[in-house]
Amino acid sequence: MASIHFIFSVLWIIISAFSYGYHISALNGAQDVITCRSNSSLPSDQTVYPSLSLLTPCIAMSDNRFGFLTASYTTGGFLGSVYASKLARSRGKRNTLLLSAISIGIGSLLMSLSNFFTMILIGRTIIGIGCGINTVLVPIYLSEISPSQIRGSVGVMNQLAIVFGIFASQLVSLPLARPFAWRWIFIISAAFSTLQLLTSPLVLNQKDQPSSSHSDHPHSTHDDDNDDDNDNDFERETLLNPANTIHQPISNPAHQQLPQTNQSTIHPLSVSQLLLKHWKQDPALANGLKVLLITQLAQQLSGINAVLYYSTSIMKSVLPTQAIYISLFITAINVMMTFPAIFLVDKLGRKCLLLLSAGSMALTSLLLALSINYEIAQLSSLAIVLFVASFSIGLGPIPFVILSELVPLYAVSAAGSFGLAVNWASNFLVGLVFLPLRNLMASPDGDGDGNVFFIFTILGCLSTFLIHQNYQHHHHHQ
Repeated sequence: MASIHFIFSVLWIIISAFSYGYHISALNGAQDVITCRSNSSLPSDQTVYPSLSLLTPCIAMSDNRFGFLTASYTTGGFLGSVYASKLARSRGKRNTLLLSAISIGIGSLLMSLSNFFTMILIGRTIIGIGCGINTVLVPIYLSEISPSQIRGSVGVMNQLAIVFGIFASQLVSLPLARPFAWRWIFIISAAFSTLQLLTSPLVLNQKDQPSSSHSDHPHSTHDDDNDDDNDNDFERETLLNPANTIHQPISNPAHQQLPQTNQSTIHPLSVSQLLLKHWKQDPALANGLKVLLITQLAQQLSGINAVLYYSTSIMKSVLPTQAIYISLFITAINVMMTFPAIFLVDKLGRKCLLLLSAGSMALTSLLLALSINYEIAQLSSLAIVLFVASFSIGLGPIPFVILSELVPLYAVSAAGSFGLAVNWASNFLVGLVFLPLRNLMASPDGDGDGNVFFIFTILGCLSTFLIHQNYQHHHHHQ
């Protein structure tokens, strides 16, 4: 039976995952207020808190600037994820998560105190760095401290914390989406980071974890009891599930599939070796990389982040007074649909879920485009909910689940780095260009806001075709 100490440690670790999810959607619900586009009839908090006279009620910015602000989160996330492995080896995983909490806390305070665009941009980028670290370390840390008999269940806590974080930021936006008050959205995040820092002495180190957990870990060397020593283990484990993420991950079956291996015999490739040489010499490796690239791009170019980042703005044209509530419901669906994916992945298979997910997202993108253009409010609401649900059952978790099955073990680390870079880069692209592209494709009088989703329909159909043509279930027995 799990001890109170162990349970507390798990809860402490998943605060990091919660923070990652929280900031995915932190700007969504209060976008109009933050950017000075909402003339709220509610009294401002300046009358209650005179000190707020030093702060502006909002920060004026165009759609292009808001898109850049949104995308800066992924810029920081990319940097954080790249350096997470190095930091964890030099400082240990717990201390690295503490650095992440400090980063998120500082960034959140900067955003809450910002009076101009550059300051809020820097704050969100700093938050992204901390959250990028979290996406890499949280699933590994949970796995290391967990006894083998409950490791899978504990691993699910990471994904649940992420989707609950997305839901929480939408929920707190409801009462706080007004002048000055929007700053509390980020103060709440800083409070969670402070809580994590203050309670860190109570968290399990690897050396005092349950005795059964580390010794029987699939990638364990059996002779390291220091959190900083297990370098090869860390690199391979990290990149088996690189972002776990970037929005809706599920526990990685690679932990169960890969048998124990003597790490002294493993010589992992670098990314440059993989991309410049080895893929040309091994047709199976080349095909695995191709599928990896297709699935990582399909995940982000499906348009999911356009919805998670901008759902309130998207729905405002057809449901101007209810858009924020629709956004909250979308995130609730995201939470609920996380659970069936855990069971469907083994019952229906990876390829089936990928095809079902990509095809369904293409169809719901088409419905969303048409319903927004023709201002059919009920159909728009249904389409966007089904869009998110379709993502959650396939394109959300599966691209990371299949990573260790696509390439041999010696290439997993390099392939994971490559996939992570592709994922973050395409995430940045969608966050940056969505609003400007939507405005460009709409007519000057504001009609045609749904046209941008025709692009996601085409990309969804293309993803479905490419997955069908290229994906084969080929598990590499190491």
